[in-house]
Amino acid sequence: MHVLLTNDDGPLDDATCPYMKYLVDAILTQTSWDLSIIVPDQQRSWIGKAHFAGKTLTTSYIYTKILTETKNNAINAFEGPFPSPQEKFQSLPQYQEWTLLDSTPAACADVGIHHLYGQKGPIDLVISGPNFGKNSSNLYILASGTVGAAMEAVTHGVKAIALSYAFNNLDHDFDTLKEAAKISVKLIAKLYPDLKDNEDVDLYSVNVPLIPSLKAGKTRIHYAPILLNYWNSIYTPMLEKNEGGQTQFAWTPDFKKVYKDGLEDTEHTDSRVLLDEGVSVTPLKATFKIANPLSGEIYLDNDDEINEKEVIAEQTSQKHDFALITFPKSSYIYRPLIEALLKYFTIVTDPKIAYETVGSRSNKVVHFGEYEDLNLDLITSDSANYFVCSYIYRKGLIRKHYLSNTIRYYVAKNPDSLLKTRFPDTYTLEVDYAEFLDDALDDAYELRDEIENGTKTWILKPSMSDKGQGIRLFQTIDQLQAIFDSFEGNDSDGEDEGEAEDDDKNGIIISQLRHFVVQEYQTNPLLLSAYDNKKFHLRVYVVCQGDLKVYVYRNILALFADTPFQLPSASDHSEIESDVIDLAGHLTNTCLQELEAPLVVPFWELNGLSRTQQETVFQQVCTVVGELFEAATSVDKMNFQPMQNALEIYGIDFLVDATGRPTLLEVNAYPDFKQTGDELKPLIATLFESVATKVVEPLVHGLKESNTSSLLVKVLDH
Repeated sequence: MHVLLTNDDGPLDDATCPYMKYLVDAILTQTSWDLSIIVPDQQRSWIGKAHFAGKTLTTSYIYTKILTETKNNAINAFEGPFPSPQEKFQSLPQYQEWTLLDSTPAACADVGIHHLYGQKGPIDLVISGPNFGKNSSNLYILASGTVGAAMEAVTHGVKAIALSYAFNNLDHDFDTLKEAAKISVKLIAKLYPDLKDNEDVDLYSVNVPLIPSLKAGKTRIHYAPILLNYWNSIYTPMLEKNEGGQTQFAWTPDFKKVYKDGLEDTEHTDSRVLLDEGVSVTPLKATFKIANPLSGEIYLDNDDEINEKEVIAEQTSQKHDFALITFPKSSYIYRPLIEALLKYFTIVTDPKIAYETVGSRSNKVVHFGEYEDLNLDLITSDSANYFVCSYIYRKGLIRKHYLSNTIRYYVAKNPDSLLKTRFPDTYTLEVDYAEFLDDALDDAYELRDEIENGTKTWILKPSMSDKGQGIRLFQTIDQLQAIFDSFEGNDSDGEDEGEAEDDDKNGIIISQLRHFVVQEYQTNPLLLSAYDNKKFHLRVYVVCQGDLKVYVYRNILALFADTPFQLPSASDHSEIESDVIDLAGHLTNTCLQELEAPLVVPFWELNGLSRTQQETVFQQVCTVVGELFEAATSVDKMNFQPMQNALEIYGIDFLVDATGRPTLLEVNAYPDFKQTGDELKPLIATLFESVATKVVEPLVHGLKESNTSSLLVKVLDH
């Protein structure tokens, strides 16, 4: 591995760059890395990712020996500087060459990657540091030349690690620095294999505390987010003006206040990890992140009403086809959907205008709206010009008893399918009224026997409900009967038919939803201590195009239950008269949770799962999704009908068990994207951007599939 080492502290110096030589010697003695070094020719801290625009840069060279094997007073000694490389030192293996550049850390990264040591091959990893002082919290990271050099490397396509040493005093203890270098090298070696192939992480910011107890294998190392903190002014007006009468401001950052603020903050952050005498590792993207995914056009005249015909007249000279958006403007997806489609289509929200363009000018229209708003006549009469966001006939997947039948028949003919072990055994009940449950169990006699003879926990799901409505857990026939009795209790005389009482947002009316499925409850879900051992399920967004390509969106979400998971106990088999088991620790659907901000975490950011484990889960999810849609197209062609002029986004839920095996739970059409929450809304915006580019544009205009989005992974192509 070819490693480029840089810093922002300049050449070796006991006062300004006291730590770097220990790391260099550790790399040379503990690894087989091919090491190249380029640093600023003077101290360049607090400079971020700056360049000296317009300046011509000059190099010089110094040479060092390994001097940290034993404690001595000349550890930071070197030969030079010289204006050019010295062959007499280059030919001696005991010497290490350092390039000094009269510029910034970011410039060192640029020049080092592209112009020096090319005979060794391309740079695999840039290490910046170890910095003289910590770079924890956003105040230090945003200003750090150490982090700036690492970020610069990323903009040139090279992954990087910014390394900083947090000191409590200026007594540079030899043994502590030796141990810090040892830990740093081992940690970099541990992080690099995952970093090089990880699209979600560009660089790591690592902070190592220089403390007497520092010890490889004993000092704890934690992934940690950045502490959010703020300055007061870091300058103070000087009382006296200079000789020219100008006001001057002295550099006076209040480091003590920043330290005190860090002490008072008890959240798990990079700063807190250091205070607890641990090593912090913070994964970063070298990019500005949009704070709020706003979209659309800004009108300076404050005219909120837009004349759509004028907009069409203005845009059709460049865009001849239309995206009809009939979702309400208050919808969670309204803005990101328009923003994504605006690149390729003229946006209209009036169906009459859109339909006129199809009939009179033969323009193409792609319609995104609620199922009931789609024009069923145009779907069949003008399939070449009218495209929709739904397959219309897809209950073979989205109704739970149909889904069960689809999978059962498919695996019967394809016994080697992964679906056989990735979908729970399912029983179907058809119950019009609670009093008929006993008759339904007579028909499903195998289920009755299982319930009566065992001590299992079972889960009941209405086949046609969504958002977790009507889901219940039970263990006995009596409990199941009580559940159906409670459903009927929701249907009071004062309600409209088909509506449940407001105080039971998880209630249903069985006369409206008579099909139910019963599955053995999965009692060994994967639990992560970082999230208080709360149960979670994966929400996987799946995109279908035409007849039929299927894609899985990489940005999976993990949706957590309200409370820690606890198995129902044997005492829950007692006879009851109402709902039998508290669902708070079992239901992970955020629509049903009591918390104001339900816990939703991007799958790839989950603490407690390695990258290898995550990739294994993801690959299994992709395989199951591909086989699921293969089953839908081959088993029940009446109830799942892909159309050439349609696409659809599904929300498919999986539960990962303690062994890391994902099991399919259900398929949702028109998924509730709002469950993602406002904080993670950019993930939904990115989904629609990928769909617009890779799915909608090729579908409507008959183009070849775009390769621009790696976030949509193709799992089926008929």
